[in-house]
Amino acid sequence: MYVINTSVRSDPASLKRSEVSLLPLSWAHLSLREVANLAPVQLLKWRLADTFGLEVAMRREDLLHPTLGGNKFYKLAGHLDAFRKSGAYRLLSFGGAFSNHLYALAAAGHELNIPTVGIVRGEKPERLSPTLQDATGLGMELVFISRAEYRLKSDPQWIAKLRLRFADAYVIPEGGGDALGSEGCMVWAAAAAAASPWRPDVMCVAVGTGGTAAGVLAANVSKEVEAFLVLSGTPAEITDMETEIVTRACGLTAKERYQLPSFHLESNYSCGGYARLPAELRQFIGEFEAETGVPLDPVYTAKMMWGIAHKARSGQWQPGTRILVLHSGGLQGRRGFPAL
Repeated sequence: MYVINTSVRSDPASLKRSEVSLLPLSWAHLSLREVANLAPVQLLKWRLADTFGLEVAMRREDLLHPTLGGNKFYKLAGHLDAFRKSGAYRLLSFGGAFSNHLYALAAAGHELNIPTVGIVRGEKPERLSPTLQDATGLGMELVFISRAEYRLKSDPQWIAKLRLRFADAYVIPEGGGDALGSEGCMVWAAAAAAASPWRPDVMCVAVGTGGTAAGVLAANVSKEVEAFLVLSGTPAEITDMETEIVTRACGLTAKERYQLPSFHLESNYSCGGYARLPAELRQFIGEFEAETGVPLDPVYTAKMMWGIAHKARSGQWQPGTRILVLHSGGLQGRRGFPAL
């Protein structure tokens, strides 16, 4: 279902690769399940977990690839397959100035010889962010729109007008956050649990749009799923998102809610909004990285790990609880936060 047959560039070395990249040059010819078996699960040597008798392991998806790694790869895979079948010429999606999704989309388009278009939230700045500089370097065409117009990105009438302007484009929702994206994350979560040294009691994941969390919940590989929201919202908005995540997971599996793991959308660690980095969180990142050697992205995984630390101290989990954490990559976004 997820095999991508599009021809790969003959000059893949032109895309900067990390020495720790685990994704082979022939990745486009692999099934998503084969890719999902590449990244390791690491038992964390973390004093805080030891103090409270918890076993914490982390799926290191950040090691998969410097630009294509993380959950964004799994959220794109189904769309790349659908694009190939659609007959469209280019890929189009949405994101902000430090969007991991646009970054991964640009990298995938570069390697697969597919033109890409990024609809970017906000007016064009005098100087592009490092993320957008890289995206343009990878061949992505950037289109800047006002924040007010950007809020219409899910409106059918607005999308219809966009399709008229880019009639040859396959449109991917923001973050790949639809059923196709969640299906890819089901594969990711199942592979992470299979690579774990034990069956997890709790699986933890950071949440933006909710698509990843829906896939993790639908994978049904732990007793509980704890999702850490990185955006701020009203109580009603948070309740609606939690309901939407569970509803999508049920739709993916044809199961009732009671047949899936228990689910909680934790909203107390958003730090006041997306990409907010208060001093306390910045200090936590430094201490965690120095102790464990695991780099965190300040937008997603840092808030998740900070939340896990707070919950451990408050007695959220009994001693002996086994927690599997999903590192969703996104390390390129650190460049937007000086001194990290």
